Amino acid sequence: MSSPSLVGGIALRTYDLPSSIFFAVAVVLFSLRASAAARPHTEALGLSEYMQATFALGFLSLAHIISTLVRGVLVNATLPLSASESGEGDAEQTAQPSIVSSDSLWKPSWASSPPPPTAGPTDDPRRRFWFRRWSGCMLALFLAGMIMASVAMSHLYAADATAASRRDQALRFASAAIGLVLVLSVGGMLLWARRNVPSVNQRAVRFLLTAIALLLLPPIYRLAVMRRTTPDIAAVDAAALNTLASKATFYVLHVLPEWIVVAMMAAFNVREICGIGFKGDERWRDETPEERAKRERKAREREMKRAAGKNASFELKESSSNTSTETNTLA
Repeated sequence: MSSPSLVGGIALRTYDLPSSIFFAVAVVLFSLRASAAARPHTEALGLSEYMQATFALGFLSLAHIISTLVRGVLVNATLPLSASESGEGDAEQTAQPSIVSSDSLWKPSWASSPPPPTAGPTDDPRRRFWFRRWSGCMLALFLAGMIMASVAMSHLYAADATAASRRDQALRFASAAIGLVLVLSVGGMLLWARRNVPSVNQRAVRFLLTAIALLLLPPIYRLAVMRRTTPDIAAVDAAALNTLASKATFYVLHVLPEWIVVAMMAAFNVREICGIGFKGDERWRDETPEERAKRERKAREREMKRAAGKNASFELKESSSNTSTETNTLA
């Protein structure tokens, strides 16, 4: 009898400690993995379940984040500059300079190329509608994959629990397959938009294609190794994915691509590259003229209240300063 092998194997001092310390600068997970690797045979079952769930959900979460960025870029491409639906917390057209300095030694094309053409797109509400529906389908895929991965990784069964192990193995495969479909769908939409949407932000498309290409590796790796089973998940052999080659492949094909994507998101101004607001595009449909007028009126009222608060604070400081000056003069 056997149970599914753990993706990445158990934490071993010889193989996992150096790699986990390297990645621990960015992720708490690898701090825990490094701690377990430093003390052999101390990895608790709950910690193994937590790490397996985190590995399964990591690339899914990143793919979902990129899909929301793609939605904002595509919706922007269907909005005329003169009638942008930007608003607070929605997709918005921007033409700010790149945050990458001109004297950088290395500048990727998506960080150094000029912003989109100033002529701007024409209004295309039908295409905008279908971009939003596509984004809804991507959200459904993400939720399905997340639920399956969470259920499959919630318990690690003994080798003699054959039925439960087979069920979790099927859920693990289904989650990874859904993740691969999600990543391919986002990449395919970007490639289609690059050729068929003339006004799309090409700089943002190149940036997002780079990220989504990296995220292709984790689900492919997972589908390749999850077919393995082992009677002992702690065995130092290839079946349990606990050899040097297995560990190296895991860190290079599963962990490193995710780490690079996170580093890209942190190192570059993604909002400026993609030309979106704080929340991107969250609308289910376009605004009516009445809804637009109401939103703009509320925005003006907020600005007026904010300005009034600043003025009141300034006057209070001036009054306090004058009072202090008069007191010092009398003294």
